Amino acid sequence: MELPRLLLETSVLLALAVVLGLVARRVEIPLSVILVVVGFLASAAGLAPEIARLEGEAFEEVVVFLFLPVLVFAAALGVDLRAFVRNLGAILALAVPAFLVSAVLVGVTLHWALGTALVVAFLFGALISATDPVAVVAVFREVGVPRRLLTLVEGESLLNDGVAIVLFAVLLDAALGGPVSVGAGVLEFVVVFGGGAGFGIVLGLAASLALPWLGRLPAAGLSLAIAYGSFVLADAVLGFSGVMATAAAGMVLSGFAPSRASAEVREMWEQTWEALDYVANALLFLLIGLVIGPRALLDHLGPIALAAAVVLIARALAVVPVVWLLERLAHIPRLGWRNEAVLIWGGLRGGVALALALALPEELAERGLLVALTGGVVLATLLLNATTIRWLVSRLGLTTPTLADRYLVAIARVSATEAAQKGMTDLGLAADPQTSAELAETGRAARQDVADLDVDEEEEYRIVVGRGLHVERRTYQMLGDEGLLPPAVTRTLLHEVDDEIDDLSLRGKDHRLGTTRRSRSRRGEQVSRRLIGLLPEPAGSDPSELAYAEATARRLAARRTSDALDVFGQLPSIRQETVEDARRTFAEWEQRAIAELDELDAHSRPDAATLRARQVKTLAAAAASRELNELIESGLLPEQVLGSTGTARIDRPAEV
Repeated sequence: MELPRLLLETSVLLALAVVLGLVARRVEIPLSVILVVVGFLASAAGLAPEIARLEGEAFEEVVVFLFLPVLVFAAALGVDLRAFVRNLGAILALAVPAFLVSAVLVGVTLHWALGTALVVAFLFGALISATDPVAVVAVFREVGVPRRLLTLVEGESLLNDGVAIVLFAVLLDAALGGPVSVGAGVLEFVVVFGGGAGFGIVLGLAASLALPWLGRLPAAGLSLAIAYGSFVLADAVLGFSGVMATAAAGMVLSGFAPSRASAEVREMWEQTWEALDYVANALLFLLIGLVIGPRALLDHLGPIALAAAVVLIARALAVVPVVWLLERLAHIPRLGWRNEAVLIWGGLRGGVALALALALPEELAERGLLVALTGGVVLATLLLNATTIRWLVSRLGLTTPTLADRYLVAIARVSATEAAQKGMTDLGLAADPQTSAELAETGRAARQDVADLDVDEEEEYRIVVGRGLHVERRTYQMLGDEGLLPPAVTRTLLHEVDDEIDDLSLRGKDHRLGTTRRSRSRRGEQVSRRLIGLLPEPAGSDPSELAYAEATARRLAARRTSDALDVFGQLPSIRQETVEDARRTFAEWEQRAIAELDELDAHSRPDAATLRARQVKTLAAAAASRELNELIESGLLPEQVLGSTGTARIDRPAEV
């Protein structure tokens, strides 16, 4: 196929996707569904472009090597690494045992119902039982599901690709008459799955070390290189799972970015990968619809309907027992039947399953049947499951704001109104009677909303402590972004407060504030800081300076958090005993930080006066850098002016 024609067809498809996106917004149907339907109708009408006529390995290479690295890396970059690690047991159970149970159930049923050879039926079960990361991530991000449920679904869809590819390869050899060895299959799975993950982690860590030196554009180039490089090297060169390598690298970068990358780099990554994710999703789902042939579907309507029903039932029979065992034997936090229902119904299939089916060799007698069944199930899950998942999530009340959420929203409205009134006074606009009256009415309505919300003791604790912890987190992130905290300290403090927030959301009032950080291990942190001390600046820092910076940040965060609780003294529905209890805890943390600073000062390691002087100097450099960057970005100053002023433009100031 000629390159100019390929580019022209791609441009037309992308423009079509943009127009269909406007339609999807109006009808409130996931864009992925509309793209697949339009592609299918175009194929039925004989309007499919040449790019959609790819078959076999050609289609597999387009999907696997062109689209998957972008889609998987974008999804992994958006995964909360800590939440992923905390739920790793449940994710692995869904990605491995639940997948295998589903594949066996699908295979046995189709062997019994359609009379296909058992190994061929298991082959179909293997390629169709893995929830596709492309379809799942795209739809679940559109409909908006609870954070923990999104972590489970994304984690499962990212990990079970390795299981599916290994099992598919083993069963395909058996279907073609090759030898079957359970031991060899298990060994191959460990190598492919674990090797891909390990390779991705190494690449992600190496890229993370370089982040403090990189500006926005070099960081963008590095992220793209890691996405495609990890995938291709793992899959085509080393024989590992490319999806696992890219997912692992992306999640490592996601975990280290808040502490090692500047705010500008993080914002750029979010925008860049959101755009790339949109383009890749749009083109891929159109391509899926164009490739699914209507004639093959019409010839196998009965088997397709049976396969779609069996796949859905098998997922339910696989997920429910696995979750039940995890809750009782592994003691994971209870998932609940509503989340289980969404987890089952959200098991979408997409491009990966279709790519594996189209890559089946022509000498396999049942190839036509398996391709038709796969295309039919993919289309069915997108038309049925994806279009109703939003309704199901809403019907189950998973998107309904909690009482604590509604209270915090009302508090935000009160604070915003007061800030607006103060701003008008500062600008000399308080004399405007109409605007003043509107703001006053808005403030009264917001306060009335607060008064009308009757919160119980559980919600009261979540509201007060949750607000305090989020103020503490914003403080640490702000200090890190301003260059006033070394990356190692920022990461430690953010992880610490994030653990508190997670425990609060899972256990509520049963979680006592401060227990998480008191129980954390210091040994790993000390080893990490010794290693960091060996690195050159800005990635490395002296361990003593790290301790001083951490104590200073804790003191400032505790003070700001305690002050932030003052808002509850002016609002009803919250008992002051709860507020004072939380305030005492934060005050204790402040006193503990002051004691650590006094101890460091007493030992003069490092010299306190020198550190304070460096802190002031760094703060001034950060402020000057921001001012100059704003002038340059607004077009008022050319970049060459910086050289003549003797000031270097920096994306991240030096640490203290």
